[in-house]
Amino acid sequence: MRILVINPVGTDRWNESDREIYGRFASKHTVIDVVSLEEGPESIENRIAETKVLPLIVKKALELHSKHEYDGIIVNCCLDPAVDVIRSAIKTPTVGPCQASLALASVIGKKIGIVTVSKTAPPLFEELVLKYRMENRVVSIRGIDLSVPEIDTDRAKTIALLREEINNAIKDGADVIVLGCTGLAGFAEELREFFDVSILDPVACAVKIMEDIVELRGGYRE
Repeated sequence: MRILVINPVGTDRWNESDREIYGRFASKHTVIDVVSLEEGPESIENRIAETKVLPLIVKKALELHSKHEYDGIIVNCCLDPAVDVIRSAIKTPTVGPCQASLALASVIGKKIGIVTVSKTAPPLFEELVLKYRMENRVVSIRGIDLSVPEIDTDRAKTIALLREEINNAIKDGADVIVLGCTGLAGFAEELREFFDVSILDPVACAVKIMEDIVELRGGYRE
């Protein structure tokens, strides 16, 4: 199986680390290719940045789809930018990490909490929750006061901020937590030791659902 992961940002600084972490969660027969955009913001944390990259993501997906035989495409951002447009343009299964995470969370628990980065992001997730008709399941949406590029600057600080907001989400009634940023991939493993509720990694959710979709559709290319 060959999966294309599109980083919807104008930098390739995370391409290799993202390939490694997607590979960590993928099955042994899955090959992960990671690409980024030639231009665009360093991260997507507000509506302006998201609007800038939408046509660039679609262009990249269509270009690479026409050149290579991919079994699936993942847009590597929990705002799921351009996923619907790509789905309407090509038949290759396309997955957004937010929708994948919410789908799995709805099976695991009854009440979902989303913890993301940036204080500007929660309103965007409120719109996504309504779009995916999950408003009766999502009881808490919270953001830590860090931007995506700051996540790995001080990992201990990031963990502390995430723990605080996860605790707040649990107080809001959540019995399963979705980490709402692919930049937080890998943090769920460290956070689980502090909580009794399930904590879902968005990258793991995206790649596992993609593998299942491809296999349920009849298998993958060798």
